[in-house]
Amino acid sequence: MQRLILFLWILGMSQVFAQRSHLTKADEFYKHRFYKEAITEYKLALEEDVVVNKFYMTHQIASTYKLLFDYENAEDWYKKLMTYDSELSPEDVLDYAQILCNNEKYKDAEPWFERYALLTGKQKGKYLARAKWAQANPDSLWDMNVLVTSIETGSRSMGLYFHNNKMYYSTPMIKEFEEKTSFYDLASSEMLDSITFSPATVLSGETNKSFYEGTPYLTSDGKYLYYTANATEITKYREKKRKKKGLEISEQGINILKIFRAENVNGNWQNILELNINSNEYNTGFPFLNEKTGDLYFASDREGSKGGFDIFMAKKASDTTWAQPINLGDHINSDLDEYYPSLNDTAFFYSSRGLPGYGGADVFWCSLKDDKIGNPMNLGKPINSPKDDFSFLLLPNEEGLLNGYMSSNRSGTHGYDHIIYFEQNPPPVYPDTIVGVALNKITLEPIEGVDITLDLLEDESYVLDSSGSTSNSGDITLILQKEQAYKVTFKKDGYTPVSIEIPADERDDVLAKFGKIALSPVAVKNTVIKIPNIYFDYDKASIREESIPVLKNIVNYLNDNPNIRVELSAHTDARGSDWYNLKLSDRRAQSTVKYLVDAGIDKSRLVPKGYGEKKILNQCKNGVKCTDEEHEFNRRVELKVL
Repeated sequence: MQRLILFLWILGMSQVFAQRSHLTKADEFYKHRFYKEAITEYKLALEEDVVVNKFYMTHQIASTYKLLFDYENAEDWYKKLMTYDSELSPEDVLDYAQILCNNEKYKDAEPWFERYALLTGKQKGKYLARAKWAQANPDSLWDMNVLVTSIETGSRSMGLYFHNNKMYYSTPMIKEFEEKTSFYDLASSEMLDSITFSPATVLSGETNKSFYEGTPYLTSDGKYLYYTANATEITKYREKKRKKKGLEISEQGINILKIFRAENVNGNWQNILELNINSNEYNTGFPFLNEKTGDLYFASDREGSKGGFDIFMAKKASDTTWAQPINLGDHINSDLDEYYPSLNDTAFFYSSRGLPGYGGADVFWCSLKDDKIGNPMNLGKPINSPKDDFSFLLLPNEEGLLNGYMSSNRSGTHGYDHIIYFEQNPPPVYPDTIVGVALNKITLEPIEGVDITLDLLEDESYVLDSSGSTSNSGDITLILQKEQAYKVTFKKDGYTPVSIEIPADERDDVLAKFGKIALSPVAVKNTVIKIPNIYFDYDKASIREESIPVLKNIVNYLNDNPNIRVELSAHTDARGSDWYNLKLSDRRAQSTVKYLVDAGIDKSRLVPKGYGEKKILNQCKNGVKCTDEEHEFNRRVELKVL
């Protein structure tokens, strides 16, 4: 029995040692950022019968998947981690909430953001906004095509730059980069079309070393290349040697990132310069140069950062040095990572994990004027996604549309990055729809049955339906294609035709004329124009104010036809005696003529005539009961060409 107990004890201890062996390997891989290999070893350690610390290994697996941007697996393992309630840190809770957002589970994330705020005493609304903003902005902001290019970049693409028809980016050093941890070299590919590029060609010269190189920026003349790389190629060292020999390793033993500049010498990148803004104690990377000012924008987790990486700017001091960096401030930076700055003449772009968005790193836009950067605005979908969108590079576009390249791990699953091309679709070219009305130029009343003819002024091969006429209310509806010139003619017997030429473009001023098309009656002998819009009060000869517009139109008509002589006849309704109405109508005709004479019309051209109630237009004759409106219909003036 004792031998059996001893055997079981030895067996158990061997399992502990085996577990520690896997765990030791996993921690070693994790420390050196071989994350894929670390996960394998952590899982092997966790599968052993005897487990020293399940929380620790579950935590390591979950956080390693997060570092690989594999949010699907990360969610599964963080969910397991959340069961260790008493051992959780506030950061674990925040990580889980963020990852739920990465997987578009915004409602599920809200209570975890609330719990994080409760644990840390921080403002709840600030963190809830990260889940609520995405729910409030579910629709695409842009009509845009987002297309995956032919360039494979793996899980550590580290940015891109487009220069002289070439894409510059980081390419994995090994073909098995999906299964194994790979470091990256700077490379370029020729653009064959917007989404198709030649195979990667590693940059020649001195830029590429043993570990990471990425985030390239080329000056417009192609002379200098700014990029990010690990500070050293050393893999093992002793603390004494680090201090004595000044090895470029931080006090925590981290091979940090720095910004370097290489010079193009006959096609080879040489004369590597380490920028003076670097340090061995913090990361500095993601450079973008404002070539007009020499200012360098970059990201760093140096002292003074709000949290994680912040965006900084350093003014150029000399050809090879920059002044003390300045943090761009609270309106740009958050308590999480901001990186990948870029800019053009009017806008500043960068990616943020901490500002309200869709879950991962989102691209933000700020106005840029006189080196002053405005408040950030999330560029929305489809530029941004619940995953990570970064290294946004906008290309010049003569039509003012957004197009360019960026990196994103939105395609597929498990954190695999792609270089993506985006192009905004031009707004649809709708034909011009013109709605108006044809009016009698004198009476301002609608004209029914006006024929509308469209004639093409340029492309005679264009098929056009030229038929049409106005309705009984004078309505006009025309549909005109863009970029096509027309001549529109309005005709009706008894009226002078009206023609309007419409240019192919810049036609807004011309189209404004179509609200009201005024046709002038033809000045032919015995033409009678009924003018019901000259109003008189009952039993009075004074002209009412609302009659003035029509009277002005009569003045214009007579001026346009200076050789005609007209009769201005006035008519009353049937109320009152025949004799009285005849006298009243005569006074009204005289009032009308007086207005025209006062407006400059020669009195000899005008013959006033009162007809009283002799020419009633409706049923409202003597003895017939009618409404005031029906009687008013008969109180009118008519113009007859003599």
